[in-house]
Amino acid sequence: MKLICILFLTLGACAPSVLLSQNNNRISLQTGLFHSFFDGSSIINKKLNDYKRVPRNLFGGLLNDSKGFSYQRKINIKSGISVEYMVLNTGYDYNEVINNSGVKPVIATRNLKSVNLNYSRILQLSQRFHLVYGGGFNYLWGHEGIYHYTAYNGWGEPRFYGYNRNDFGINLRTGIEYTPIKWITLFTNFDFLGIAYLGAEDIDGNNAEEFYEEKFELKNIPSRFDLSWRFGIGFNFGK
Repeated sequence: MKLICILFLTLGACAPSVLLSQNNNRISLQTGLFHSFFDGSSIINKKLNDYKRVPRNLFGGLLNDSKGFSYQRKINIKSGISVEYMVLNTGYDYNEVINNSGVKPVIATRNLKSVNLNYSRILQLSQRFHLVYGGGFNYLWGHEGIYHYTAYNGWGEPRFYGYNRNDFGINLRTGIEYTPIKWITLFTNFDFLGIAYLGAEDIDGNNAEEFYEEKFELKNIPSRFDLSWRFGIGFNFGK
Protein backbone atom coordinates (compact mmCIF):
# COMPACT_ATOMS: atom_id res chain seq x y z
CA MET A 1 0.00 0.00 0.00
CA LYS A 2 2.96 2.33 0.56
CA LEU A 3 3.80 2.04 -3.14
CA ILE A 4 0.26 3.06 -4.09
CA CYS A 5 0.51 6.17 -1.90
CA ILE A 6 3.85 7.09 -3.44
CA LEU A 7 2.41 6.73 -6.96
CA PHE A 8 -0.57 8.96 -6.22
CA LEU A 9 1.62 11.58 -4.50
CA THR A 10 3.89 11.59 -7.54
CA LEU A 11 0.95 12.05 -9.90
CA GLY A 12 -0.44 14.80 -7.68
CA ALA A 13 2.84 16.66 -7.76
CA CYS A 14 2.99 16.38 -11.54
CA ALA A 15 -0.67 17.26 -12.19
CA PRO A 16 -0.26 21.02 -12.82
CA SER A 17 2.52 20.49 -15.35
CA VAL A 18 0.60 17.63 -16.99
CA LEU A 19 -2.54 19.66 -17.55
CA LEU A 20 -0.62 22.63 -18.95
CA SER A 21 1.85 20.55 -20.93
CA GLN A 22 2.25 20.58 -24.67
CA ASN A 23 2.60 16.78 -24.52
CA ASN A 24 -0.30 14.41 -25.11
CA ASN A 25 -2.05 12.71 -22.20
CA ARG A 26 -4.13 9.55 -22.33
CA ILE A 27 -6.65 7.76 -20.13
CA SER A 28 -7.22 4.15 -21.17
CA LEU A 29 -9.60 1.30 -20.43
CA GLN A 30 -7.99 -2.09 -20.96
CA THR A 31 -8.37 -5.81 -20.48
CA GLY A 32 -5.94 -8.71 -20.32
CA LEU A 33 -7.94 -11.30 -22.25
CA PHE A 34 -5.41 -14.09 -21.80
CA HIS A 35 -3.09 -14.83 -18.86
CA SER A 36 -0.48 -17.56 -18.53
CA PHE A 37 0.99 -18.03 -15.04
CA PHE A 38 3.10 -21.08 -15.99
CA ASP A 39 1.62 -23.04 -13.07
CA GLY A 40 -0.85 -25.33 -14.83
CA SER A 41 -3.86 -23.02 -14.45
CA SER A 42 -5.97 -22.83 -17.60
CA ILE A 43 -5.78 -19.93 -20.04
CA ILE A 44 -9.26 -20.76 -21.39
CA ASN A 45 -11.86 -22.65 -19.31
CA LYS A 46 -13.15 -25.44 -21.54
CA LYS A 47 -15.55 -26.73 -18.90
CA LEU A 48 -17.37 -24.57 -16.39
CA ASN A 49 -17.34 -25.80 -12.79
CA ASP A 50 -19.33 -24.37 -9.90
CA TYR A 51 -16.99 -21.40 -9.57
CA LYS A 52 -17.82 -20.35 -13.13
CA ARG A 53 -21.62 -20.40 -12.92
CA VAL A 54 -21.66 -16.68 -12.19
CA PRO A 55 -20.54 -14.96 -15.42
CA ARG A 56 -18.06 -12.60 -13.79
CA ASN A 57 -15.69 -12.99 -16.72
CA LEU A 58 -16.15 -12.66 -20.47
CA PHE A 59 -18.27 -15.23 -22.31
CA GLY A 60 -19.75 -16.56 -19.07
CA GLY A 61 -16.38 -17.46 -17.58
CA LEU A 62 -14.75 -18.93 -20.67
CA LEU A 63 -11.92 -16.43 -20.37
CA ASN A 64 -9.90 -15.63 -17.25
CA ASP A 65 -9.61 -11.97 -18.16
CA SER A 66 -8.36 -9.01 -16.14
CA LYS A 67 -9.71 -5.46 -16.29
CA GLY A 68 -8.31 -2.05 -15.48
CA PHE A 69 -7.39 1.47 -16.50
CA SER A 70 -4.27 3.56 -16.94
CA TYR A 71 -3.05 7.12 -17.27
CA GLN A 72 -0.20 7.91 -19.66
CA ARG A 73 1.78 11.07 -20.29
CA LYS A 74 4.10 11.56 -23.23
CA ILE A 75 7.45 13.00 -22.18
CA ASN A 76 8.27 13.67 -25.82
CA ILE A 77 7.42 12.13 -29.19
CA LYS A 78 9.64 9.11 -28.46
CA SER A 79 8.90 8.26 -24.83
CA GLY A 80 6.25 8.28 -22.14
CA ILE A 81 5.39 7.21 -18.60
CA SER A 82 2.22 5.58 -17.34
CA VAL A 83 0.55 4.33 -14.17
CA GLU A 84 -2.08 1.59 -14.27
CA TYR A 85 -4.39 -0.41 -12.03
CA MET A 86 -5.53 -3.93 -12.95
CA VAL A 87 -7.85 -6.51 -11.35
CA LEU A 88 -7.98 -10.26 -12.05
CA ASN A 89 -10.91 -12.09 -10.42
CA THR A 90 -11.56 -15.56 -11.77
CA GLY A 91 -12.04 -19.27 -11.12
CA TYR A 92 -10.36 -22.12 -13.02
CA ASP A 93 -11.24 -25.51 -14.42
CA TYR A 94 -10.36 -28.30 -12.04
CA ASN A 95 -13.08 -30.83 -13.00
CA GLU A 96 -10.50 -33.42 -13.98
CA VAL A 97 -8.88 -33.47 -10.53
CA ILE A 98 -12.04 -33.48 -8.38
CA ASN A 99 -11.92 -36.41 -5.92
CA ASN A 100 -8.58 -37.53 -7.36
CA SER A 101 -6.06 -38.01 -4.56
CA GLY A 102 -3.30 -38.77 -7.04
CA VAL A 103 -3.19 -35.20 -8.33
CA LYS A 104 -1.18 -32.47 -6.67
CA PRO A 105 -2.89 -29.22 -5.58
CA VAL A 106 -4.11 -26.98 -8.40
CA ILE A 107 -5.10 -23.31 -8.62
CA ALA A 108 -8.88 -22.95 -8.17
CA THR A 109 -9.42 -19.19 -7.83
CA ARG A 110 -7.55 -15.92 -8.19
CA ASN A 111 -8.46 -12.48 -6.90
CA LEU A 112 -5.48 -10.25 -7.59
CA LYS A 113 -4.90 -6.53 -7.94
CA SER A 114 -1.82 -4.74 -9.23
CA VAL A 115 -0.40 -1.27 -9.68
CA ASN A 116 2.24 -0.63 -12.32
CA LEU A 117 4.54 2.32 -13.05
CA ASN A 118 5.90 1.98 -16.57
CA TYR A 119 8.35 3.75 -18.88
CA SER A 120 7.91 3.24 -22.63
CA ARG A 121 9.64 4.08 -25.88
CA ILE A 122 7.56 4.98 -28.94
CA LEU A 123 8.66 4.13 -32.48
CA GLN A 124 6.59 5.60 -35.31
CA LEU A 125 5.82 3.01 -37.99
CA SER A 126 3.48 5.23 -40.00
CA GLN A 127 1.26 8.23 -39.45
CA ARG A 128 -1.25 6.20 -37.44
CA PHE A 129 0.69 3.14 -36.23
CA HIS A 130 3.32 3.05 -33.48
CA LEU A 131 5.45 0.32 -31.93
CA VAL A 132 5.66 0.75 -28.16
CA TYR A 133 8.02 -1.09 -25.80
CA GLY A 134 9.29 -0.61 -22.29
CA GLY A 135 9.20 -1.82 -18.70
CA GLY A 136 8.41 -0.88 -15.15
CA PHE A 137 7.76 -1.74 -11.53
CA ASN A 138 4.77 -3.60 -10.09
CA TYR A 139 3.07 -4.11 -6.75
CA LEU A 140 0.68 -7.08 -6.64
CA TRP A 141 -1.65 -8.11 -3.82
CA GLY A 142 -4.72 -10.29 -3.26
CA HIS A 143 -5.72 -13.91 -2.64
CA GLU A 144 -5.33 -17.25 -4.43
CA GLY A 145 -7.26 -20.44 -3.66
CA ILE A 146 -5.93 -23.99 -4.05
CA TYR A 147 -7.96 -27.20 -4.49
CA HIS A 148 -6.59 -30.51 -3.21
CA TYR A 149 -8.24 -33.89 -2.57
CA THR A 150 -6.86 -35.78 0.44
CA ALA A 151 -7.37 -39.52 0.83
CA TYR A 152 -6.99 -41.28 4.18
CA ASN A 153 -7.84 -44.93 5.08
CA GLY A 154 -10.24 -45.30 2.19
CA TRP A 155 -11.95 -41.97 2.81
CA GLY A 156 -11.43 -38.76 0.91
CA GLU A 157 -11.99 -35.11 1.54
CA PRO A 158 -11.78 -32.14 -0.87
CA ARG A 159 -9.90 -29.26 0.69
CA PHE A 160 -9.41 -25.64 -0.26
CA TYR A 161 -6.22 -24.01 0.88
CA GLY A 162 -5.33 -20.40 0.28
CA TYR A 163 -2.79 -17.67 0.76
CA ASN A 164 -2.55 -13.91 0.48
CA ARG A 165 -0.11 -12.29 -1.91
CA ASN A 166 1.93 -9.17 -1.23
CA ASP A 167 4.58 -9.04 -3.96
CA PHE A 168 6.88 -6.69 -5.86
CA GLY A 169 8.11 -7.27 -9.40
CA ILE A 170 9.22 -5.86 -12.71
CA ASN A 171 7.64 -6.14 -16.16
CA LEU A 172 8.56 -5.93 -19.83
CA ARG A 173 5.99 -4.84 -22.41
CA THR A 174 5.74 -4.47 -26.17
CA GLY A 175 2.81 -3.76 -28.49
CA ILE A 176 1.18 -1.82 -31.29
CA GLU A 177 -0.90 1.36 -31.14
CA TYR A 178 -3.32 2.58 -33.81
CA THR A 179 -4.74 6.12 -33.76
CA PRO A 180 -7.54 6.43 -36.35
CA ILE A 181 -8.45 9.92 -35.11
CA LYS A 182 -6.51 12.33 -32.93
CA TRP A 183 -8.37 11.74 -29.69
CA ILE A 184 -8.74 7.91 -29.80
CA THR A 185 -6.05 5.22 -29.76
CA LEU A 186 -6.60 1.47 -30.00
CA PHE A 187 -3.81 -0.75 -28.73
CA THR A 188 -2.69 -4.28 -27.97
CA ASN A 189 0.41 -5.48 -26.15
CA PHE A 190 2.13 -8.42 -24.50
CA ASP A 191 3.14 -7.88 -20.88
CA PHE A 192 5.53 -10.19 -19.01
CA LEU A 193 5.64 -9.82 -15.23
CA GLY A 194 8.31 -11.37 -13.03
CA ILE A 195 8.04 -11.28 -9.24
CA ALA A 196 11.31 -10.31 -7.55
CA TYR A 197 9.98 -10.33 -3.98
CA LEU A 198 7.32 -12.94 -3.18
CA GLY A 199 5.58 -12.17 0.11
CA ALA A 200 2.75 -14.72 -0.11
CA GLU A 201 1.62 -16.22 3.22
CA ASP A 202 -1.19 -18.53 4.31
CA ILE A 203 -3.59 -17.93 7.19
CA ASP A 204 -1.09 -19.46 9.65
CA GLY A 205 1.70 -17.13 8.54
CA ASN A 206 3.60 -19.81 6.63
CA ASN A 207 5.60 -18.78 3.60
CA ALA A 208 3.38 -20.11 0.78
CA GLU A 209 6.22 -20.84 -1.64
CA GLU A 210 8.14 -22.87 0.94
CA PHE A 211 4.98 -24.66 2.15
CA TYR A 212 3.92 -25.97 -1.28
CA GLU A 213 7.46 -26.91 -2.25
CA GLU A 214 8.14 -28.85 0.97
CA LYS A 215 4.71 -30.50 1.31
CA PHE A 216 3.82 -31.15 -2.35
CA GLU A 217 7.09 -30.57 -4.27
CA LEU A 218 5.53 -27.76 -6.29
CA LYS A 219 8.04 -25.19 -7.49
CA ASN A 220 5.87 -22.46 -9.05
CA ILE A 221 3.00 -22.01 -6.58
CA PRO A 222 2.55 -19.16 -5.97
CA SER A 223 3.57 -18.29 -9.51
CA ARG A 224 6.34 -15.76 -9.99
CA PHE A 225 5.35 -15.10 -13.62
CA ASP A 226 2.43 -13.75 -15.62
CA LEU A 227 2.38 -13.38 -19.40
CA SER A 228 -0.72 -11.51 -20.57
CA TRP A 229 -2.10 -10.40 -23.93
CA ARG A 230 -3.91 -7.11 -23.55
CA PHE A 231 -6.29 -4.94 -25.56
CA GLY A 232 -7.55 -1.46 -24.85
CA ILE A 233 -8.85 1.91 -25.97
CA GLY A 234 -7.29 5.21 -25.01
CA PHE A 235 -8.76 8.72 -24.98
CA ASN A 236 -6.19 11.38 -25.80
CA PHE A 237 -6.29 14.95 -24.53
CA GLY A 238 -4.00 17.95 -24.18
CA LYS A 239 -2.32 19.99 -26.84
